[in-house]
Amino acid sequence: IYCLGDLVNFAGWDNEVIHLVRQSNIPTVQGNHDEGIGFGKTTFPFSFSGAEQKAFGHASILKVDSVITGANRAFLRNLPFSLQLECRYAFHSIRIHFTHGSPLSNNEYIEPNVPDDVLRALLDSAGADILLLGHTHRPFHQPVFQQKENRLFYRHVINAGSVGKPKHGNPDACYVLLDFDDQIRMEEPASLSVRFRYVPYDTDATLRHIHALGLGSAYDHFLRYGQPTSQA
Repeated sequence: IYCLGDLVNFAGWDNEVIHLVRQSNIPTVQGNHDEGIGFGKTTFPFSFSGAEQKAFGHASILKVDSVITGANRAFLRNLPFSLQLECRYAFHSIRIHFTHGSPLSNNEYIEPNVPDDVLRALLDSAGADILLLGHTHRPFHQPVFQQKENRLFYRHVINAGSVGKPKHGNPDACYVLLDFDDQIRMEEPASLSVRFRYVPYDTDATLRHIHALGLGSAYDHFLRYGQPTSQA
């Protein structure tokens, strides 16, 4: 299990989430919210649509700053920007790169419609065969065709989605499972199995908790329907 960041902010269980991740020894990269809270910032870049969501976000930052423990703030501050896993087999290896936004910035949004040339450059910058991202809250899997000399093969860019505040029309928590073994061949994109899993949870209880914290209702529609407004 790997976590692609943003353990804190927006829902009010900040210490509890960090405790769960630390207790379970889950390797985690630093998201933009983890960076901001880890370094004690009272404001930092985050996505929002309209003044109400912007006010919610700033109020949430102040709320987290007031309750987070010193040990948990230090944990966030010391999370790595990225992780790389190399799976070595007898005759080849697979390099998997984990980061939050992109290999260049935890604030960069890599959306599903990004051109393959951009994705190739990101894969090259990470030195990766498989690049795993978060940040956008929009799950996708894009095999990226590659040609080097006489070799034709594919590399993969995958966004794991999010377990909260989804932006793709499904309110369930989302995670991704990768399945491969020593038979994986980058010449065959289907030899990497990528499965998105969706887990329902009690969104009403989450919303009651958020409202009890005094953070308002700016993100109610996000959590109930997986999108910002009924027109989205």
